[in-house]
Amino acid sequence: MDFQLTEEQRMLRDGARRYLESECGGEKRLLTTAEAGFAPHHWRMFAELGWLGLGLPEAVGGIGGTPTDVSILMQEFGYALAVEPYWPVAVLTAQTILASGDERRIAELLPPLVEGKIFPVLAHNEDQARGVVEHVTTTATRSATGGWRLDGSKSLVVAGNKADRYVVSARIAGDSRDRDGISLFLVPTDARGLRVHPVRLIDNRWGAHIDLDGVEIGDADRIGLPGQGHAALERGHAIALVALAAEAIGLMERSLEITRDYVTVRKQFGVTLGTFQAVQHRLADMLIELELSRGMVYRALACLDADPATQQQALSALKYQVGKSGKFVCGQAIQLHGGIGVTEEYIIGHYFKRMTLIEYAMGDSHSHLERLAAMVRT
Repeated sequence: MDFQLTEEQRMLRDGARRYLESECGGEKRLLTTAEAGFAPHHWRMFAELGWLGLGLPEAVGGIGGTPTDVSILMQEFGYALAVEPYWPVAVLTAQTILASGDERRIAELLPPLVEGKIFPVLAHNEDQARGVVEHVTTTATRSATGGWRLDGSKSLVVAGNKADRYVVSARIAGDSRDRDGISLFLVPTDARGLRVHPVRLIDNRWGAHIDLDGVEIGDADRIGLPGQGHAALERGHAIALVALAAEAIGLMERSLEITRDYVTVRKQFGVTLGTFQAVQHRLADMLIELELSRGMVYRALACLDADPATQQQALSALKYQVGKSGKFVCGQAIQLHGGIGVTEEYIIGHYFKRMTLIEYAMGDSHSHLERLAAMVRT
């Protein structure tokens, strides 16, 4: 795999960094929280720049970019600490819809998503899932009208507070962790029996807990073939996990830079902190962890189209490494800053909070380490 960026990819990276830092980063980011973690004018600009369709084919209005292109952009989102819900909508949800193979729904949903006209959100995560894609306890049973009745709940649906429709995973057959028997359904936000509970996350982003109590929808609201939704979820989650890890790379990179700059001006005992060998060693350790994670992102990108076992091993290894390294890098950044690092007004603490959310999204590092151990045993 060639790790060198093409000229187009360098332009994407540099342009994204300029825009996100000037419009979405730093103090501007804190102002966005008043709008529930979403600024409509930023979203319109994302559409104009082509970012909402970056990883989607040209046939639906996208750019036709690769997962590598999406990861480059996500790294810049992490670097700037932008709060707009690009990842849950334009990556996780969009890639799941695309992977469903449902041409009617793809043509109906993805072009307006690319244009920023609709805001669909995947409601899949549940309590006890721990990142296991096939964990679905929400049920879909046939209703008397020939449609479907949905019952269950979804937890911590990122950007669920701003969605105008949900792509809900529900089980029509099998046990809670069977791969077969999962279907995807399009559910409007005003459906009877649907209750949405917005929650503010610790990183100033927003999500929602969703309860489905006898939500009735038509058979035409199903996405893809009945009981065959796992493949779409698996593909969408694979691309989204790598993209999320790339965001973590941006977080770690910027945290290291901020910390490096701080210790070169902060004085202790009449000299700058950066002159102490112990501080220099700690910065070196942070850089090593950053580069280890970066290498794992490259490996996961190279394995996205490999056989399922190889792909899952690469993804779990990536999530474990990023979780461990991110906790170390951002934690050390807090330590080297001292008390100022945990204040709401200083930016470094917000990098730590975002990294904490990434650590627990799509399964924490410990759960992915357990999966790796199970692979070795078998």
